[in-house]
Amino acid sequence: MQKYDLRYNSPYKTMFGKQISQERAQIILPMLVERVNERETISFGELAEFFDMRFALPIVYPVGCITGTLYRLERNELGEAKFKWEHERIPRIANMVTKSNGEPTGFVKENLSNIEDFQPLLDRIYDYDQWNEVLKALGVVELT
Repeated sequence: MQKYDLRYNSPYKTMFGKQISQERAQIILPMLVERVNERETISFGELAEFFDMRFALPIVYPVGCITGTLYRLERNELGEAKFKWEHERIPRIANMVTKSNGEPTGFVKENLSNIEDFQPLLDRIYDYDQWNEVLKALGVVELT
């Protein structure tokens, strides 16, 4: 049986496929981009509520699929991409999914020197101007 480190290498790896986590990832990514445009985070709880889930933990899997997808897109290793990615590195938009109190979670929190370092990380995500190109490359609904 193959083991996976779900923080980096979910068994679904990308948001393309028929697993429920992959389907949810395709819905969540445009929601995240919408929040980027508002310069706001979104919580795991809000996403769980959107999918009418009682617990937020299962949201970790579609968020992991988004991370895997963007990682492969920027390296042109994503067969489902609509065109070759020729832009700079894509910020990890999944890092803006927070606890209900707005604090970073898990891996993000572990890798911050202090909580004040979270806002500059968010600003890099918010200031990235290629999010619609990302959605276009993935064939996901483009925002206006």
